[in-house]
Amino acid sequence: MRQFFGNKKLIILLISVITSFSMISFSIFGQGNMPQPILWVNDVTAIVGRVVSAPSNSLIRFSESIDNLMNTYKENISLKKQVNSLDDLKAQNEILKAENAELSDLLSLRPSLTGKDIISSSVISRSPDSWVDNITIDVGSNNGIEKNMSVMTSSGLIGHISEVSPTSSKVQLLTTESEQVRPVAVSIQLDDEIVHGIISSFNRKNNEIVLSQIPRDAKVSAGDMVTTSGLGGVSPEGLVVGQVKESQKDNHGLSLKVTVNPAADFNDIRHVIVVMTMGADPEANTNQGESVNEDGSVAGDGEGSEQASQSSDNQADNSESEGGGEDA
Repeated sequence: MRQFFGNKKLIILLISVITSFSMISFSIFGQGNMPQPILWVNDVTAIVGRVVSAPSNSLIRFSESIDNLMNTYKENISLKKQVNSLDDLKAQNEILKAENAELSDLLSLRPSLTGKDIISSSVISRSPDSWVDNITIDVGSNNGIEKNMSVMTSSGLIGHISEVSPTSSKVQLLTTESEQVRPVAVSIQLDDEIVHGIISSFNRKNNEIVLSQIPRDAKVSAGDMVTTSGLGGVSPEGLVVGQVKESQKDNHGLSLKVTVNPAADFNDIRHVIVVMTMGADPEANTNQGESVNEDGSVAGDGEGSEQASQSSDNQADNSESEGGGEDA
């Protein structure tokens, strides 16, 4: 009985192999006259394959879409961060380009200031409350800065030192409306002569410098260059102020009132040049010229000179007394 069942399994295996080879042979060599049962089997197999594969393919596509969506979301966040950083870099690049251009202009301005001691500085403070009145720069008495020294940008004059501390200074701008501003003497370069005047005020509405005390017969025309004359004792000679816009007689008809387009941009001041007084040393000690008393304290120029004269007088008296003693 066991032998029968073992032979039966072998017979079924042989029949299955023969059937499979037969179907393969019909599929390869007899496609034109393939038996109908095989065609049915193929159709049923194809239908079952489509029915089974459609949901699985849909699930695969859905999972791939979810993955793509998540990847897109992550890439979008990363790209937004890069865009923000690029905006920051672009803004920093524009600032650095502007500063580089301004510093280059300052360097190119040095040859025109031959014979003048200058020191470069940066603006460290400009309060909105006093925007048109003053700025604060990062050099002070430790650098040889003194009150009333002229301050200019690469384009032209902007003001004068009004307050000095050891490491910083305050610059009073030409645009200020303060009544304590010292008049600045200027000269207008005409074709055949030079006429002199002073800066009397600043018209903030039209962004114009107003000059006064100019002879009424002066042939001032638009485009004439205006520079400091050095006659008022406030600014040295030759600092650019601007160009003449127009001229007209003043209210009394005794002189001309000239408006000038300033060479400097008062709304964008970041780097400046301080024009030192002639002979000033930027590295000089602030106590230069002071003398030391016998008790070790520091005396001013007047006190030192007075003590020196007293010392010389005493020496002269001693020599006279010694000479009188010898004669006796």
